[in-house]
Amino acid sequence: MKFRDLGNTGLRLSEIGIGTWEMSGDVWGKKDDALSLRALEAGIEGGANFIDTGAGYGAGHVEELIGTFLRTTPRKREEIIICTKVKPQSGQFAPPPEKDIKDFYQPEWIRDQCEASLRRLGTDFVDILFLHTWSRSWGHETAWHDELSRLKDEGKVRAFGISIPDEGITDANVQVAMKLVDTIQCVFSVFQQEPLYSLLPLAAKNGVGIIARSPFSSGVLVQDWSPDMKFPEGDWRGIWPLNEKPGWLEDQVNMAERVKPILGETGLTHSQAALGFVLASPEVSSVLAGSANPDHVAENLHASEVTLPANFVSTIRQLWIDRKVHGTYNGSI
Repeated sequence: MKFRDLGNTGLRLSEIGIGTWEMSGDVWGKKDDALSLRALEAGIEGGANFIDTGAGYGAGHVEELIGTFLRTTPRKREEIIICTKVKPQSGQFAPPPEKDIKDFYQPEWIRDQCEASLRRLGTDFVDILFLHTWSRSWGHETAWHDELSRLKDEGKVRAFGISIPDEGITDANVQVAMKLVDTIQCVFSVFQQEPLYSLLPLAAKNGVGIIARSPFSSGVLVQDWSPDMKFPEGDWRGIWPLNEKPGWLEDQVNMAERVKPILGETGLTHSQAALGFVLASPEVSSVLAGSANPDHVAENLHASEVTLPANFVSTIRQLWIDRKVHGTYNGSI
């Protein structure tokens, strides 16, 4: 496993991070906690040192699951980098610009949520704390930053940042430019390539680390989807997109049919090629590969060691330039 610096934080993250939203047991359908714990073990024992979670994942259940893992693993706490997220007080993710930050991230809320996460995780500090998510209209606000800075000074947080909405790639660029954040988490994949142009250069200039998520675009790049498929009961992919983008499934399938042959030509698995595309951008500190399956987690880790064929990255990038692929809804959280 290779490692990269997270901006100017002093933290070094494994190129492949362990995404845990799928372990929540609510919006992904029923999950087996024992299997999820084995998936965490497979990731850490396979060389990853970075676990990403959020207070909103199963209403804190995944944080508790990670707390159990931390208590039972032989690894020292300092060897594992834990990232979690403060859910918005209003419960609304990806807020529109007319919404007031006071309904989402008041300083008292940020502190209370941080301390609640620490209790569930069973740790004295969290390595990275994100606000989950953000609005582009909050560029003039600073109270959130002052509170996160206090938590950092107290040793409860080592670094902090903003997890921006799926398609709001520039929503926190003001904060990046003003160096008010240590890191940004964003969607970056063969479908959503806007970060290459509107975020990564600015982040690199200001020493802000980038953590990429949703590299498989909700699973379509690594699973067999069809326009008429049915997701398991309780799975958000069969529910939320109907309200956000009614043609989401068909659109995802059509783009995947265009991209998968290019991924296959690499001689790698689709997951490894998709992850490799993201890691081809040196501004990315780590990419989160989410799964509750130990075998899938182990496979994903190999993407850190693969060599991509010549012209693969440029071919994928040209699809974006030609508007044959585009950013798409990945669940907002």
